[in-house]
Amino acid sequence: MRENLDAYQAAYTEQFPYHWDEELLLMAYAQKIVEQLRDRSSLKLLSLGIGGQRVSRTMLEQLDIAEYHILEGSQDIIERYRAETSPPPSVTIHHTYFENAHFEQTFDAVEMGFVLEHVDDPGLILRRFRTFLKPGGVLFASVPNARSLHRLLGQAAGFMQDIYALSQFDRELGHKRYFDSQSITQLVEESGYALLHKLGLVLKPLTTSQLRQLSLDERVEKAFIDVGYEYPDIANGILLIARAP
Repeated sequence: MRENLDAYQAAYTEQFPYHWDEELLLMAYAQKIVEQLRDRSSLKLLSLGIGGQRVSRTMLEQLDIAEYHILEGSQDIIERYRAETSPPPSVTIHHTYFENAHFEQTFDAVEMGFVLEHVDDPGLILRRFRTFLKPGGVLFASVPNARSLHRLLGQAAGFMQDIYALSQFDRELGHKRYFDSQSITQLVEESGYALLHKLGLVLKPLTTSQLRQLSLDERVEKAFIDVGYEYPDIANGILLIARAP
């Protein structure tokens, strides 16, 4: 029996307690996608999930896209996306579970930003969507990092016993697991991809509530993104850029 994905849509609004984290992570993630693909023309792209819309919006604004297909399992999120963005004709939205998706064509890039922690079988998803990549096509896969600096510090201070345990808010987001740098790299490579880059997404030294109390300058937030790319082992998220053989 499939999950009711509409039940998680509240976690993708500004009212969610970790909305700030999500925005920084997606900004960092989208920036690297654009850097990798900006020199290509007439791109055919595939996204797994709409989520908070930032990634799809950034790609549509900054890349030369001929076709953009988005898979989304929540009809409510699809309707909100259409109402809030009025996507151009190049965008096709498919209301389907990722496991059921099928395409006759292949794509220049497949992006699955913060997807693999949600699904029942992340290896199956990686293997399935490898078949929809053109030879040499690029995979962008990002996940939250169990060994983020703030989680490691929380464990050392005695506030957290198991850094791989899911919190209440993880479950509200529909998370099923945590990865770390080693486990996500192993999974992607075992699923048949050749790793090109491993990057950290956002250096997060303290908890969200502590950081928000500091009223940080936007330049500091940007520094969290810029410095984080160099530290995938302890950043808040991990981005793998890989190629289909």
